[in-house]
Amino acid sequence: MSAPDANSIAALVIRLRLCDEHQVAQCLDELDPNHSDGTHLLRVLERKGLITPWQSSKVIKGDRDGYFLGGYRLLYKIAAGSFGRVFRGDDPATGTVVAIKVLRRKFSDDAHMVELFHREGKVGQTLHHPNIVQILAVGQDPASRQHYIVMEFVEGGNLRDILKIRKKMTAKEAVKILEECASGLAAAQSRGLTHRDMKPTNILVSSSGVAKLVDFGLAEIAGGATHSDDTEVDRTIDYAGLERATNTKAGDVRSDIFFLGCVFGEMLTGRPPLVPTRDKNVRMNKRRYEELAPISRTEVDAPPSVFKLYERMTAFNPNDRFQSPAQLHEAVRRVQNELDGNASGSLAPTGPRTIFVIEGNEKLQDALREKLKSLEYRVLMAHDPARAEQRYRTQPYHALLIDAGTAGEDGLNTFKHILRLADDNALALAALLLLSEEQSEWAKELPCQKGAGTLTRPVNLKQIYTRLEELWNDAITVGP
Repeated sequence: MSAPDANSIAALVIRLRLCDEHQVAQCLDELDPNHSDGTHLLRVLERKGLITPWQSSKVIKGDRDGYFLGGYRLLYKIAAGSFGRVFRGDDPATGTVVAIKVLRRKFSDDAHMVELFHREGKVGQTLHHPNIVQILAVGQDPASRQHYIVMEFVEGGNLRDILKIRKKMTAKEAVKILEECASGLAAAQSRGLTHRDMKPTNILVSSSGVAKLVDFGLAEIAGGATHSDDTEVDRTIDYAGLERATNTKAGDVRSDIFFLGCVFGEMLTGRPPLVPTRDKNVRMNKRRYEELAPISRTEVDAPPSVFKLYERMTAFNPNDRFQSPAQLHEAVRRVQNELDGNASGSLAPTGPRTIFVIEGNEKLQDALREKLKSLEYRVLMAHDPARAEQRYRTQPYHALLIDAGTAGEDGLNTFKHILRLADDNALALAALLLLSEEQSEWAKELPCQKGAGTLTRPVNLKQIYTRLEELWNDAITVGP
């Protein structure tokens, strides 16, 4: 079959809005009279950077759609997965480069898949974090009926490709990427969103070295899908295998922590702790998750804290793992601090300055809340001391105030438990216990710990606020 003539191709290129008439006319003038069919015109347009080879391949086949989605121009395919293809694109008006994920056509008639695709894209639009790829738009093209998600374009590569070249990373490099991934997971989890597809291809590393997570929650769409491209086995079955083996519900955030731990292990050693296989029965086998390939101290040059971090992230029992991405992030920052040579000081928890108050007197609750907010604290308030400990285990805060006069001995015990948690995790905490005169002897039961103190009634609000600030300054002071 002969190639279309140059004039037909020129008219199609103009009609498709890939080039304007003036640009096409200039290229037509440059054609060799002996080589003047449509294929040669496309080569000239490519050489001048007016169209891409991917666009040329569509034009020569006579495709009339699929060049623009959501007002963005598709330039070429950069990746393919089980449920979508990813293209590099740009905004013709501004030149802004974007990545465009297009749902495979075989899913376009599945209302459930389409609903999931759009839902996850719209949820992703609400996530604004430096370690999460920003989603810019979600929609369906009226002409081609293709469903798409427009994302921030990350100039760089995914972690799998980097490891193919680098083989493995130093402990410091791996911990840096882990810290950024944990930060992104914590931000998403604060919005009620888990990832469900943690693997090296879903961690993009920019040319400036910043790690960004991509494809939050989209694994559910690909569940059970077969891969027609040379891509990694999707992680959906692995999540199901782990959660069935540990008798946990699907969607448990600790599963993300386990698989991020596997990525961490691969960064350190150059080999995945979970041996890759496409055999579904093997992937659902409980022993696969119980018997991860161990990391030898002889193959990784790192302090014990790095190995402990990996071991806790990948613990088979979910109760032995970090219980939230926020808790993981604090632990990673502590290890990072050690690797940077700053292990002598405690780290402050991330996020806005937050205080948890246990107070049973409602009038005093209102007074404390109003004043603490004026001092730019985010105030969490409860009657039950156990609530303060539960919260600290998953999302550590900066300050704690317990009124033992209303909380009683439970308040004292919770105060001591939280102090121990802060000390175990090397986190700065300003912890103040208010005692009645009858409870003044309880002060002797408290450990001698930086940032911890008591006040015995009678006290006024100003004394409470002043003492909290003193304790915080003490908690963050480096040295004895």
